[in-house]
Amino acid sequence: MKQKVAIIGGGVGAITTAYAITCQPDWQDRFELTIYQMGWRLGGKGASGRNLSQSGRIEEHGLHIWAGFYDNSFRLMRQAYEELVSEGLRASDAPLARLEDAFVGLSHFFIADEARDESGNPVLRPWRFDFEPNDLVPGSGGALPTPFGFLRLALAQVSQLLERSGMPAAPMRAQRYLPDLSAFGLTAEAASPLHLLRNLVDRLPGDLRFLDAGEMALFSALVGEAQDWQTSLRQSAALDDDQRRTGYIISLTLAFCRGMIAEGGFKAGFDAIDDWEISDWLLHHGASREAVYSALFRGCYDYVFGFAGGNTAQRSMGAGTAIRGLLRLAFTYKGHLFYRMQAGMGDTIFAPYYQLLQKRGARFCFFNAARRLIPDATAYDIAAIEMVEQARPKGDTYDPLIDVAKLPCWPSAPLWDRLEDGEALANAAPDFECEKTPPEGRAWRLEKGRDFDLVVLGASLGSLSYLASDLIAVSPRWRTMTEKVRTVATHAAQLWLDRSAQDLGWNALAGGTAPGAPEDLRTVITSFSEPLDTWADMSDLLPREGWAAPGPMSIAYFCSPCTDDADRATIAADTRAWADRDLIRMWPGAVRDGRFDASILHAPGAVDDDARWAAQYYRRNLYGSERYVLSVPGSVEYRLAPDDCGFSNLFLAGDWTRCGINAGCVEAATISGLMAARGLTGRPIEIVGETDLGPDFIPGASQSLTSPYAPTAPWPLTPFFATGSIDGWFSFHAVDAAALSQVLPPGMRLHAQGLTPPGTHPVALLANRQIGVRLSAQPAFTGYPDYLEAIIAINHVAIDGIPGLFSYLPNLYLNSRVPQLVGVGFYGYNKRMGRLSMTGSDYHVASPTGQAIWSGDYQQNGFERRLMNSPECGAVEALCQQIVVSQHPVMGWRFSSFDFNLTAARIAPVHARIRINDSNLAQLPAGEMSAQPLTMTGPGQAMRHVGLPGAFRIRTAWTLSNPFDSGRLRVLQENRTYVK
Repeated sequence: MKQKVAIIGGGVGAITTAYAITCQPDWQDRFELTIYQMGWRLGGKGASGRNLSQSGRIEEHGLHIWAGFYDNSFRLMRQAYEELVSEGLRASDAPLARLEDAFVGLSHFFIADEARDESGNPVLRPWRFDFEPNDLVPGSGGALPTPFGFLRLALAQVSQLLERSGMPAAPMRAQRYLPDLSAFGLTAEAASPLHLLRNLVDRLPGDLRFLDAGEMALFSALVGEAQDWQTSLRQSAALDDDQRRTGYIISLTLAFCRGMIAEGGFKAGFDAIDDWEISDWLLHHGASREAVYSALFRGCYDYVFGFAGGNTAQRSMGAGTAIRGLLRLAFTYKGHLFYRMQAGMGDTIFAPYYQLLQKRGARFCFFNAARRLIPDATAYDIAAIEMVEQARPKGDTYDPLIDVAKLPCWPSAPLWDRLEDGEALANAAPDFECEKTPPEGRAWRLEKGRDFDLVVLGASLGSLSYLASDLIAVSPRWRTMTEKVRTVATHAAQLWLDRSAQDLGWNALAGGTAPGAPEDLRTVITSFSEPLDTWADMSDLLPREGWAAPGPMSIAYFCSPCTDDADRATIAADTRAWADRDLIRMWPGAVRDGRFDASILHAPGAVDDDARWAAQYYRRNLYGSERYVLSVPGSVEYRLAPDDCGFSNLFLAGDWTRCGINAGCVEAATISGLMAARGLTGRPIEIVGETDLGPDFIPGASQSLTSPYAPTAPWPLTPFFATGSIDGWFSFHAVDAAALSQVLPPGMRLHAQGLTPPGTHPVALLANRQIGVRLSAQPAFTGYPDYLEAIIAINHVAIDGIPGLFSYLPNLYLNSRVPQLVGVGFYGYNKRMGRLSMTGSDYHVASPTGQAIWSGDYQQNGFERRLMNSPECGAVEALCQQIVVSQHPVMGWRFSSFDFNLTAARIAPVHARIRINDSNLAQLPAGEMSAQPLTMTGPGQAMRHVGLPGAFRIRTAWTLSNPFDSGRLRVLQENRTYVK
């Protein structure tokens, strides 16, 4: 029996789902499709209309430009256009008969960069970005680069920018890295630290999971060197505009690299860093404030309306989603960077889809709006859908399209003569699309089993407050999703002008301040002044509109986010004031008497400036499906998957779902629609770009040893391990590297690392009380008496001939003989007896004769919390959980693993001051060292400084591997992949 599918909504996601279902050869044997659409047209926030009282001009919700990386969207549209002709729905010589007729490529854009003239006054200097066209076909698919693959592409591009800019490169001769670089066949010399980093990245394996921790440390160290070089260059050199801008790009790229290393993004994908706001994340990982707050990076926010509440002072984009989108945009486009539609989005996208779906047998019910989805009593299925009929067509169906300039189009208002009581409705002029309140009309109901079996919810996130109120009430997932995933209001303006952009002075301004082909300046510019920060010259749409001669010479589209309390009634006045104040800076040829010259606005029949301004098109998108979906930090994990939303017969389609891109754009909605169709049909529908990574890595035999921790490691003797608890203080310090090298045994060396300044190396000190130490098989009461132990660890050491990254303990002083003998005899630790004392905030270590060795003063400045509450948690884990190497006098190198149970550890941040009294016994240089407190989250979400983590008091349980596990741990480290 056929299953009835009710599709709610007509935006990109919903229509893609319907199209993908009907592409299946047997769909008519399996399904009956009905699409229920509020109002008279498809499109959602991508809907456009033709104003028949204004020569059929195109009126959009906002600016819509397709990116060249929209693989799924272009593949489906290419198929649709070919089918339009093959099915006889469009003549081969008709307007927009082919995809190439419907889209025209654009390979550059502008940023509205501000600079200072010789007098110090601000001047607008458009910054042009050119992207070389390629021979790839939009929609042709293929594998996307991994996050690390994107880094390779970015470093190659940035290195070329550096070379072209003429910036001083500062050749690098970093001999201290030579032992580690030589393993990759590299020398320590390069044109700049950036070039040396690029050389290493080109030699690393494409999947960083195959890197050992030592190789990863070298990678991180070279990133740090490049960042230090770029910082010194920025501070010391007088840079021209081109060099300043190149410096921004270098700074942002290096911060991306460092952050992805630190946060594990190269292995786990971009979602691993999406809890961060992108600007905060880049600053945290070393990007300059000038770069992050440049017009260039501001443009990234403008591109996706990425501002909380529409307030452009409140940036709000998840770091992973932002970086994924930017990298796909810049490095995976096919043909051109962008594509401009050659008619309205409704005409170019939704009219072809509508015609094909109708031809295939899908049923459309216009003016039928869903108001409420009702789950059954068990909250397992959707049992019913409450609907309203807004208007009733004459006859069985409503014919929604009209022809303008020989092209099927959607009108900007209902075709009243095709509706019952059309004249009365036209006089009342109801706004069928407004969702300030839920849609109204004659109430009726869809019932499961009678009217539908399966539901596709293709409505926008902004409509769910009324549509899904019952689902939100019974499902914590739905409730949390609607709380975490946000939308923003937008506004837009369209101006028709009797002057070209060149007449308005744009070409002279842009051509005089930006390199690039001067004959092609029709483009998009963003990062301009609010309230309309983005302009697109859309004059190529003029042939598709129906103007009588003399028609307009150009069309300008503007858009921007707006606040929720914006007044729809003031958009025209706001636009006019902005044009008088700001637009004339970009169009100096539009000035008259110090203001915008309204006489150049195309407005047939207008007798004054007020009428000319009134004749243009404006809109504020404040409600429901009009609103734009944001990608705010921390929201990705709460998005619902199109095929897994918690109700068995409900599928979701829209850019608000978890769909791989997770951002407001056509491609995200298309992927979501394909995922919904795949889940609904059970067929293997092709989807490009739904994940960041390639096929999952399948471990071989050596990877079966991947747990270094005693309780979980798969080895017969592992159940017998040491365990106990500690109460003490951790602090981390940058110590003279030459002095540390002197205490390492032969065959061991300091490994390259990027945590401390050049010439220094990280050392960890743990001053603690050991509590309840025993073998795991012993009852607790049979363990050792409590004792004090002071540990010094040199982190990031390497052993000749053994891959991996280790910690070495040059000395451990304690005041209990039995654990001292066990540590020396079984583990090869440099355990020594001493006199130790621990009071409220002080710790003292002395020799058995009373000679002071070192001491610590620890002043707590915060409350005790779990380590997981600190943004430095990952940095602490990376240092404290390194496998420990020691040299046994008989058995040679020995390997052991401490697990401090850091995920559950209770910690409190402290100021630490360390005094080394005896350099020979401490094996550290004499003098004082200090460490700042560990950063904890709190008001404003404090960020971690880049480098060593802060100091803290710790109370936690620990385990230590069985000494007979040494060989297993060596094999593990030799075969271990980099897992952050």
